[in-house]
Amino acid sequence: MELFRGCSEHTLANGLRWLREPPSWRFRDGSLEVTPAARTDFFRPYRGEPHDDACLLCVPVRGDFTAVTEAKAELVGFGDAAALTVRAAPDLWAKLCVERSPTGEVAIVSVVTRGSSDDANNELLSRAAPKIRITRSGNVFGMHYSTDGRRWRFVRTFGLDMPEEVMVGVHAQAPFVGGCRAFFSSLTIEPGAVKDFRSGD
Repeated sequence: MELFRGCSEHTLANGLRWLREPPSWRFRDGSLEVTPAARTDFFRPYRGEPHDDACLLCVPVRGDFTAVTEAKAELVGFGDAAALTVRAAPDLWAKLCVERSPTGEVAIVSVVTRGSSDDANNELLSRAAPKIRITRSGNVFGMHYSTDGRRWRFVRTFGLDMPEEVMVGVHAQAPFVGGCRAFFSSLTIEPGAVKDFRSGD
């Protein structure tokens, strides 16, 4: 199901809701534009202050699913990101990000949080405009991305004990400075997982 269908300007449809609403957002021609507040993030370091204040537009999803969004971002500072997120609680979630690295490149970054967050950088991107995907089969999850809209590249697979119903959606973050803008041209969530988490098929 294409969840952005029926959304316009500042009107949401199809059960979408803001877990935390950003200071600026709107739909234009079926695409979502988000400007997150500075110093907002989802991250829980093993030792240190947790951050759980990024903006997240989401819907409840039960059982196995495959969620896909096409994300484009203007990334200003380290950690700025446009992301696809699955969330059960403040300390139980996972996100797949198009993110600005500490050295300035744009990378695919994944974070899985079980009380505390890990942080794994994947491949570098020539531009911040891929499709990103999270798929669930029971309590096993897979993450993939595509730069051409046809071939999916493997990011990671992991087990995460989550309830049957979780929140799934898109979020934008700006952990340190302002100026980030994220654009999501679609958000589709279909029942069932992909067949092969490694190949992405």
